[in-house]
Amino acid sequence: MKLYIILLLLISEIVAGEYYSKIEPVDSFYIKSSVSGQIVDVKEEYEGKNSDSTIIIHIDDKIDIMDLKSSRKKLLLLKSNIELSKESVAYTKKSMKIDQSNYNRIKDLSTYSKVQKDAKLLSLINSKNNYLKSKNSLQNLQTQKLDLELKIEILKDKIEKKNIKINNGLYIYKIYPHIGDFVNMGSPLVDVQDLSFGKLSVFVSSEDLENIENKKIYLNDKLSEYKIDKVWKVADMQNISSYRVEIIIDKPKRFSKLIKVEFK
Repeated sequence: MKLYIILLLLISEIVAGEYYSKIEPVDSFYIKSSVSGQIVDVKEEYEGKNSDSTIIIHIDDKIDIMDLKSSRKKLLLLKSNIELSKESVAYTKKSMKIDQSNYNRIKDLSTYSKVQKDAKLLSLINSKNNYLKSKNSLQNLQTQKLDLELKIEILKDKIEKKNIKINNGLYIYKIYPHIGDFVNMGSPLVDVQDLSFGKLSVFVSSEDLENIENKKIYLNDKLSEYKIDKVWKVADMQNISSYRVEIIIDKPKRFSKLIKVEFK
């Protein structure tokens, strides 16, 4: 009985720092739709292949493109109107200054009657009103320009979001929609993976976590030159009392392969 207990203790010592991990892509992420619309084109043949920056999914953007073209034309016309409005402001300002000068010149002269002075004052008031109206008109046009420029940027962003591209070299794991489907905001579109490196994730005990950054990493009983990339200091939610440790490795020949990981 005593010998059996000793053997159990020896076995537990041997496997204490021994774990198994599946080689995963260094990064995996999911692209969801940020707009609503009908799918008009899907490059389903890219599923299971590396991207070459081709548009993988095209959501109907015909109306948006028409609206963008129309808005750009309106912006050109608006800019022209703004320039004309600036000229109008300059002319009315000049007219106001002339009327102001004329009124200032006669307002204190006794040789001019009250009727003449009032006529000059009325002319000055009218020119000031015209100046303020032309200035207000210019400000309204400039506000419209800002609104239209914002609308154009929103349309450009919306059109871009309806043409889903995956960065060159990333692996397209799964494409969800098909031609004719209608997607809403938040609908899954593509699962993408970065296969440039591999990643090993293990959940180590609190004992093995001690000084783990200084321990050497053995993969399948062979000493490696890899270092720990990340260590979680808080126990995992699912693997209770275990702590997640990640190791980044060179791109393997085959992903999803199970590897023995030891820290010594």
